[in-house]
Amino acid sequence: MPRAPILATFRFFLVVLVFLAFTPIYWVLLKINQPLGFRFGRFYLSTWRKCLGYELIIKGQLSTVKPTLYVANHSSYIDILVLGTFVPARFVSKDDVAKWPIMGWLATNQGTIYISRSRNAIAEGADKLLEFLDKGESLILFPEGTTSDSCRILPFGSSFFDVAVKKNIVVQPITVSYAGWDGLAMPRFMRKLCSWFSPDTSLLPHLWSLVQIGTIQVVVELHEPFNPQDFASRKELAQASFTAVQQGLVNAFASPISQQRLKA
Repeated sequence: MPRAPILATFRFFLVVLVFLAFTPIYWVLLKINQPLGFRFGRFYLSTWRKCLGYELIIKGQLSTVKPTLYVANHSSYIDILVLGTFVPARFVSKDDVAKWPIMGWLATNQGTIYISRSRNAIAEGADKLLEFLDKGESLILFPEGTTSDSCRILPFGSSFFDVAVKKNIVVQPITVSYAGWDGLAMPRFMRKLCSWFSPDTSLLPHLWSLVQIGTIQVVVELHEPFNPQDFASRKELAQASFTAVQQGLVNAFASPISQQRLKA
C-alpha cells in the first residue's frame, strides 16, 4: 500500500494551524453564545475532516424533528468528525473519550454526554439522556457500544432505545461507511485500517498511518426515521435500526463512488 509521509506531515500541519486559528474564536463563542459556539464547533470539525483527507458523501435527508435520537454504527474516532460536521446534536460517548488528545477537548466542549463504564452506567446514562431530550436536544448514539472493523455492523444494544420509547422520540438510523479510496472502491484490508478497534493501537500512530494514504470517501446514508410507537418494544426498535444500518453498509458498496457522488 502506498505511503506518503510528506502528505501526512502537511495534513498534520494544517490540523495544528486550524487548532491555533480556530480555538480562540471557538472559546469566545462558547462563552458568549453557546448555541452559536456549537455551530462553529461543527464547522471546526468539518475543517479538520477536510484537512485529514476525508470526503463526505451524504445520502438521504436528516430528520428535522426536535428532538431526534440519531443512532449510527461506530468504527473510528473519525466518525465524530464525520457526523459532527452536519448533525446538530450532542454525542453520547464513553467517558474515556474525554482523555483523547485535542479531539477529546473538542468533544467535551461540543457538549458530549459521557457515560461511565461503571455497573450502574446504563441507569445513570439513561437519566442523563432523558435530561437533555426533555430540553428538546437531539442526541447521537452508537448502540454497538464499541468500535467495529468497518466490514460489519455489531449487534445493537437496546438499553438506551428505552428513552425513545418512553418519551416517544423519533429515531433515525445512520450508516457511516468508509467506502472509497481516491475515488475507487475501498479494499477490505483498508476498511479495517480505517477502523480503530484494536486496543493495541494508539490513537496518534493510527491517525498518522491514515493520513498517508490519499483521500478517503465516507458515505453517510440517512435512513427514514422511525416512530417508536410503531414498535412493540425497545428491542424491536433496536433491531429495526440495526437492520437499516446494516443495509446501508451494503448499499455503500453496491455502486461506484463516482455514481454516489452524483446522487448525493
